[in-house]
Amino acid sequence: KKMLSKKKRPVDKAFAFAGHQKNDPDADPARILTLDLETTGLTADAEIIQLSIMNGFGQVLLNRYFRPIHTERWDEAMEVNHITPEQVAHEDPFILGHEVSRLFMDADLIVGYGTFNDIERLYESGVVLPDRDIYLDLAEAFSLIHYKETKTITYDKLRNCAAYYGYDNRRSWHDSLTDTDATLFCFHQMLEDDRAIFKKRRYPAALRITGVFVVFKNPNPLAKS
Repeated sequence: KKMLSKKKRPVDKAFAFAGHQKNDPDADPARILTLDLETTGLTADAEIIQLSIMNGFGQVLLNRYFRPIHTERWDEAMEVNHITPEQVAHEDPFILGHEVSRLFMDADLIVGYGTFNDIERLYESGVVLPDRDIYLDLAEAFSLIHYKETKTITYDKLRNCAAYYGYDNRRSWHDSLTDTDATLFCFHQMLEDDRAIFKKRRYPAALRITGVFVVFKNPNPLAKS
């Protein structure tokens, strides 16, 4: 199944990391992953209730709902992601740690919007993460572009980034598959935007970075879209 937006193209452009051009004509889109997830809240014990992963071709590798084990109600989160307890009552709990870990271990690049909020939740849910500099947060990159235009340091939402680049969205925001598709679209557009500066980071070291990353870390991951 594909959800590749019309304006997306296969990844055959140079990557811009830390302000430098890294020519990689052999970059394999199949080894570039974008992801998004929805949870029962923002606390440390929040549980994953939807996870979507796509590759650089726009192929959906995973899109699943999950029944939380320890949480019966998530009213605040439900106002944002619109996932009800009844909707996931008959789904399996999140037991895909091995499957997700395998996808991640084979990846050359893992892209998200507010990436480390999602990566941290996956880690806490049992996913083994590659200890390599392969994690890219488009929210950081777009916030820098936004700063250059407005001189305001702020975390801009995914929907604003997507609208900026002309994403044609006919689905609901805060559905993790929609957000994953929009993230991939923005990634492709930023590859062609000379102002976009990409900085690959490592987990868990990325969570301890002070300075620019902290400035752009999403203060409310539930509302990142």
